[in-house]
Amino acid sequence: MKIAAILTCHNRKEKTLRSLRCLFASLEVYNAKRNNLQGGTITLTVYLTDDGCTDGTADAVNQSFPERQITIVNGDGNLFWAGGMRKAWREAIGKEGRVDFFLLLNDDTFAFPTMLAELLATHRYCTTELGKTGIYSGVTCDERDTSIITYSGDVFDNQRRLTRLGPSGKPQRVDVTNANALLVPQAVVDDIGIFYDGYTHSCADNDYAIQANRHGHPALITAHVCAYCEFDHKDAKNETMKLATMNYAERKKYLKHPLHSDPEYLEYIRRNFPKLYPITWTLRHIRLICPKLYIKINELRGIY
Repeated sequence: MKIAAILTCHNRKEKTLRSLRCLFASLEVYNAKRNNLQGGTITLTVYLTDDGCTDGTADAVNQSFPERQITIVNGDGNLFWAGGMRKAWREAIGKEGRVDFFLLLNDDTFAFPTMLAELLATHRYCTTELGKTGIYSGVTCDERDTSIITYSGDVFDNQRRLTRLGPSGKPQRVDVTNANALLVPQAVVDDIGIFYDGYTHSCADNDYAIQANRHGHPALITAHVCAYCEFDHKDAKNETMKLATMNYAERKKYLKHPLHSDPEYLEYIRRNFPKLYPITWTLRHIRLICPKLYIKINELRGIY
C-alpha cells in the first residue's frame, strides 16, 4: 500500500519535526502489526511545502529524517495553508503518478501510534458498509485535556449551522471535514481533483468534503481519537468584537487578508450554498460597515 503524506509549514520548525516523528511512529506501529499478521504494509512518502520558512525548517527535516522519502517543495511565504497544501499535493501527483491514498496532515497534528490504522479502518468500513470510496478525517483532541475534541467533522442542522461530532466507537458520516488528518483515496482525486484553487488559506477542507459528498464519496470521521491538535481558531463573536475596535479602513484590510478573508468565504458559500449567497453577502457587508449591528443581528438569530 502506498501513501503520500501532504504537509505545508511556515516557521513552526519544532512542531513540524514533532508531527513528522509522530507520523513515522504510527507508520512503524502499523507495519509491525501488519507484518505479524502477514498483511500488506505501507510505503510512505512525504511532500512538504516549506512556505518561505526562515527558521531552518527544511534543513532540520532533512537532517532529522535522512532515511525517509521526503520531498521539500519551496514556497515564497505567501501560499498560506490551502496554497501550500495544493503545491505539495500537485508535486506528489507529478512525482508519484498514482498512489493508494493521500494523507493530508497539519504540521501541528501529532499522530497517535494508532492513527494510520484508524484511518484505514474507516476506509474499510466505508467500502464495506456503504459500498463506496470516501474521505476520512481523523478525530483530534486537546493534548492538555483529552476530553476536548478539537477537529473532526461536522453535520448541518436545518438552518445550515454546524455541529461538531466526537468519536462514537464506529465511523460516522459528516457533511464537512477538517483536514488536520485527512485520508483521501486516489479514486476520489481521480474524480474530483484536489483542493479548489479559489482558497488561499481556509475553507478548502470544508469545501472538499462537500464536493466529495456531492460526487458520491461519503465523508466520515474515525471511530476513535487518533491525534493531538490544539484548536487555534478564533470564536466568531470575539472576532466580530475585535472588528468593532477598528476603523473602517482597518476592517476592510483585515477582512481581505487570507487568514480571515471575506471574499474567499463568500466564494465558499457561492460554490456550495448558492441560495444562501445573497443573505450571506448582505450580513458580511453589515459586519464590515457596522460590526456591532452584526452582533445584535446574530444574537437575535440565536447564533451568538
